[in-house]
Order: sequence, then structure tokens, then C-alpha cells
Amino acid sequence: MTGMTTSARVRLVAPVVVLTVLSLGPLVRLGGLTAGAVVVSCLLCATALARHRAPFPALVVAVVLLAAWWAGHGLDPQRLLPAGVVAWWLLAWVADRRPVREVVAASAVVALVPVTLAVLGLLGRPGGQAVVPLTAATVVAVVVGRNRRTRRSLVQALEDRALRAERERDAGARAAVAEERTRIAREVHDVVAHNVSVMTALADGAGFAIDTAPERARAAMAQVAATGREAITEMHRLLGVLRGDDVDGEAPAPGLAQLDGLLEQVRAAGLAVTLTVGGTPSPLPATAQLAVHRLVQEALTNTLTHADGARSARVALEWSADRLRVEVTDDGRGARPRDPDRPPGHGLVGMRERFGAWGGTVETGPADGGWRVRGVLPLVEVPA
Repeated sequence: MTGMTTSARVRLVAPVVVLTVLSLGPLVRLGGLTAGAVVVSCLLCATALARHRAPFPALVVAVVLLAAWWAGHGLDPQRLLPAGVVAWWLLAWVADRRPVREVVAASAVVALVPVTLAVLGLLGRPGGQAVVPLTAATVVAVVVGRNRRTRRSLVQALEDRALRAERERDAGARAAVAEERTRIAREVHDVVAHNVSVMTALADGAGFAIDTAPERARAAMAQVAATGREAITEMHRLLGVLRGDDVDGEAPAPGLAQLDGLLEQVRAAGLAVTLTVGGTPSPLPATAQLAVHRLVQEALTNTLTHADGARSARVALEWSADRLRVEVTDDGRGARPRDPDRPPGHGLVGMRERFGAWGGTVETGPADGGWRVRGVLPLVEVPA
């Protein structure tokens, strides 16, 4: 019992003590209380102390002790000790804790008692009336033990299932958090990178024109301030959505309707941008419009930031019956990378994710001496 807690020791020993006391009661009433009977009864009950760790060996020892006592008294059924009930108790533990082959062997060992009584009854000796009750006790002990085993296995399976569900829920929560972080990083990048690029271009232009054309410089700085305020407004909108605030009265997420304002910002930064629309526009969900807006924004931001010598850019929206093609081209010939290596969820990589969520694709590469960003978005029916 080394390493066991006090409560565990009590649960192990207390039933054995109770059984020992109860088994001596009939001996007192029937006048069979002798020193040998007390010692053997205590030894029989003591075997139950091993019911947790070694129930089958304990059962064998108990049956051997009982058989030795009984044989020493001429197999007289009246001399069977009440403490012998420990054998059926241990049989239930074997049925509960051990595999089927040990249960069968233990049942056979315990069945020796009723079988011996049956043989004695056939030989005309008393005790045959106890065969049926002892046989029934043997069957009941096995059934009770196996039932406990089945119930414990069922409880364990339910606990394992609950633990697995909890782990899957935690994993799903972690994946949702990671996805939300990626979305936040993408949105912040889209807002900050574009507006900072425009403000930088405007500030550079104002610095060059401050001496020669102060009015143009003042206009450029006014545009810097307006762009900064717009960036702050959009950041407030984004943070309000993340906090779960009521943002119904604030500006909606950027979509196709805001493309003109975006192009005006880029033109103010010194890049001539034209917009052409072909085909018949179809309704787009808000998130799909946001994907288109962010693609155009990112492509023009890269033109301002990376395309040396770029003087103009063209944005084309081509509508067809089943898809929308978005194309942004410029005339820059810079040698710096156009799709820089950024963490996933940023820049053009983020645009591929946005379009990919709607089954679309995004391609980038040189075209006509400049650079082209092309996105294809399948059209889906928008519920009324």
C-alpha cells in the first residue's frame, strides 16, 4: 500500500474489516467459534486486500484456504466458513478487472465448491441443497463484475470523447484566432500602406515645389492632411468592427463605389490613373467588392512605391455574364521586386487570399513594358 493516500487505504481495508467481523458472527451463534476458525476466517478475508492489484491470485489463495479447511473437516458442509464468501467477492473483481480467459478460469475455480457439494449429494451426503444458491452466486458475481467493467468502459469512452471534443474545440478556437489575426494584419496593411505611400508621394512633391510653386505645395500638404484623416477614419471603422461596436452609422467598407475616391488620391500623388469599365455591371457581395477595391489599392500602391519611372496607370473592370476581370497596369520599368516577399496575408499575397475565398485568381507579372496585376472573380447571385 506504499504510495496510497489515507482515503485510499481506508477504502481498501474498511470493507475487509467489516467482512471479517460479519463472517465471525454466524460462528458465534452456531457455536463453531474456535481459534482455527478465527485464524482461517481472517486469512480468507485478508486475501481481499489484493483485489485491486492481483484479484485472480488472491482468489486462488482464498479457494485453496477454504478447500484445505473444508477437507480437514471431512468435507462436512456444516463446516464451510462464512468467510468463504470472499471467493465470490474476488470473482466479481476478476470479472471486472481481468480479461475473459482469467474470468473463465476464476469461475471454474469457484465452481469447485458447488460441484463438490453436488457430488456429495449424489453420494447421499447432506449439503446438496446449497448447490443451486452457490451456483447462482457464481453466475451473479460474474455478471455483476462484467457489468461494472462495461459501465466503466462506457464512462471512459464518454470522457475520452468529451476530452477529444474539447481539444478539437480549442484547436478550432486557436485556428479562428490565427485567421482573425491574419485578417486584421491584412486590413491594417491595406489601410496603412496605401495611405502612407500616397502621403509620402505628396510630401515629396510638396518639398520640390515649395520654392517654385508654393500654392501647389500648399495644395499637396492639404491633400496629405486629407489622406491622413481618411486613414484615421478607416482605421476607426476597422477597430470599431473588431471591438464589436455599433458602426452602422459610419462609412461602409470600401467597395466599387469608392474606387473613384481611391483614384483621386493616387492622381493627387502624381500618378495619372484612368478607369475603364466594360460590360454590364452585376451586383457583388460587400466582401467581394472589398476584395476588388483592395486589389486595385494594393496594385496602385506598389506602382507608387516600387515602379521607378511610372507616370501613368490604367484600371480596367471587364464584366461578363459569369465573371469580373480586374486589371491594373502601369508603365513603370523599375528593377525592384514588384511582389515583395511579405508574410502571408499582406500585399498581393493577401489579394490572392481574398479572391481565392470567392473562387477567383490573381496574377502578377510584366506586360507591355510595365507591370500588370490581373484578378478574375467569378460572379455569384446576390440574395435580394
